[in-house]
Amino acid sequence: MRLGHFFAWGLVLFIALIAGCASGQAVVSEPEPLVSAQPRSAAPVRPSAEPAVPRNESIKPQSAVEPEPEADAAPVMWFEESVHDFGQVGPSSSHTVDFKFENKGDEVLKIERFHAPCGCTIPELKKREYEPGESGVLHVRYNAASGAVTDVKPIYIYTNDPKNPQYELTIKAKVVVNVEISPKEVSLLLDQDNAGMPTLSIKSTDGKAFAITSASATGGVMTIPFDRSERATEFILEPKVDMEKLGTTPTGLIQVRTDHPQAGLLAVHFSAKPYFEVSRPRIILQNIAPGEEIIRDVWIRSNYDQKVEIESYSSTNGMMSIDSQRHDGNHLQIMVKITPSADAPTPSRRYISDELKIKLTGGQELSIRCNAWFRLN
Repeated sequence: MRLGHFFAWGLVLFIALIAGCASGQAVVSEPEPLVSAQPRSAAPVRPSAEPAVPRNESIKPQSAVEPEPEADAAPVMWFEESVHDFGQVGPSSSHTVDFKFENKGDEVLKIERFHAPCGCTIPELKKREYEPGESGVLHVRYNAASGAVTDVKPIYIYTNDPKNPQYELTIKAKVVVNVEISPKEVSLLLDQDNAGMPTLSIKSTDGKAFAITSASATGGVMTIPFDRSERATEFILEPKVDMEKLGTTPTGLIQVRTDHPQAGLLAVHFSAKPYFEVSRPRIILQNIAPGEEIIRDVWIRSNYDQKVEIESYSSTNGMMSIDSQRHDGNHLQIMVKITPSADAPTPSRRYISDELKIKLTGGQELSIRCNAWFRLN
């Protein structure tokens, strides 16, 4: 009986096992093919911002072709020549040159101004505006110096040419002098006969004969005899000095002219020490106070061993006087007193000046000037 029950339960378990296997096989589905029979709708592909580039290839930038901008219309100043060399010229001679130019632009050329730093070059222009393609002439006159020199003189032209608003021209010349005078400088003495004036030698260096046309001295200090009709390659002049005039005009020039084309103006500088001179002819004071007296010492020196003696003095504006004086041999020390006004200064009345005029025994006059500024509180 028990054996039958075991057999029955075994049969039941066997049937259940077979049924479970069958149901497990039904759950497993067949694998899908790699390519679907029905094509699926493809997802839209977004275009890349840049095309794909192989790894080992470099990217070559593409050069953008841009149209060239049109040039703005403008005037253009053009000169046929910008430098002119006169070569060798005579002293005090005059020469001219024409600088030709043209407006090579496509707008009106306007010459605003021109400037010659040296007064020896004088530019002239008939008009100031020139149409495109129009030509013009700048006329320049050059006046040579009276002495030997190598000249290089600029002339500046200012226009509305945007690329070259300042144009420079150049004048060149070598001034050659073929007549010499010597000495070129003389020192005269008031206590010697004819002031110790030496003779003057005038000589041509090119061997050409010439005549003297004029000879004079500053202030009529000298008379210089000569014969206008005489021609030679060398002259010796003997100036006669007026001692009285030399005392009042101790410095100046002797000027001689000839008819030699390359002589120019011949000049000799002369100077004579006065009998007496002031060691400090000008006194300068700063930050002074109203009414405050100021003392400054000044020496009057003798150049010819004559004793200094003051005959009188005066003040132009009443601020200066001589407080005391003391002799040291032939020289004289004076103490000059300056007394400014007691009125309070203002910004518009801060500067004051005065002059102390001193007359010495013998007639010579000396001057001491004072310039002062008040202190502003």
